[in-house]
Amino acid sequence: MDDAFTLAWQYSAGLVFPEDLPMAAAGLLAAGIGGDSPALCDLAGRPGRGEPPVELTELLWQAMAELGLPVPDDGFVQRSLLHHTAARLVSGEITPVEAVAALWSRIDERTTGAERRLAELVDQVCCPGCVDTWPVEVTRDWEREMRAAAVEVASAADHRNAASWHRG
Repeated sequence: MDDAFTLAWQYSAGLVFPEDLPMAAAGLLAAGIGGDSPALCDLAGRPGRGEPPVELTELLWQAMAELGLPVPDDGFVQRSLLHHTAARLVSGEITPVEAVAALWSRIDERTTGAERRLAELVDQVCCPGCVDTWPVEVTRDWEREMRAAAVEVASAADHRNAASWHRG
C-alpha cells in the first residue's frame, strides 16, 4: 500500500500529472496492489490523455478511500517533496538551484529541525536565477549548506516510514 500512498503524495506535489494516473494505477494493479478497488481498476482502464483531469483525480481519491488510505494533506506532501528533493540533491541528480525550483516552502508543526533548515535555505532564494547574481563565495557557501542540509534530511530515519507522518 505504500506505493499507492506514494502515488497520492507525488500526484498532490505535481510530480505525477493527471494524464499519467491511469498508467500509474495499472502499475499498482500489476504489482498486486488494489485489485479489490473498483475505482483503481476504473482509473487503470482510462486512456489518460483526453480524459477530464477532475475525473481522474476523483478516481484516485476514491481508490485511496477504498484501499483505506488517507488522502495526503499539504503538510505531508511538503515534507515528502522535501525528502524526495533532498535525496535527488544528495545523489547528484539535481543541483542546489534545481532543488529550489522543485520545492515550495510550507512548514507545519510536524516539520523536523533538519527539514526546517533546508526549507529556510530554499527560502533564501527568491527565484533560481537570482543565485547567479550573488558573489561567488556567497553562492558557494549557500550550495555547501544546501547539500549538508539535504544529506541530513535524506538520511533521517523517519523518511523511511513517511506514511506514518500523515497519521500522526
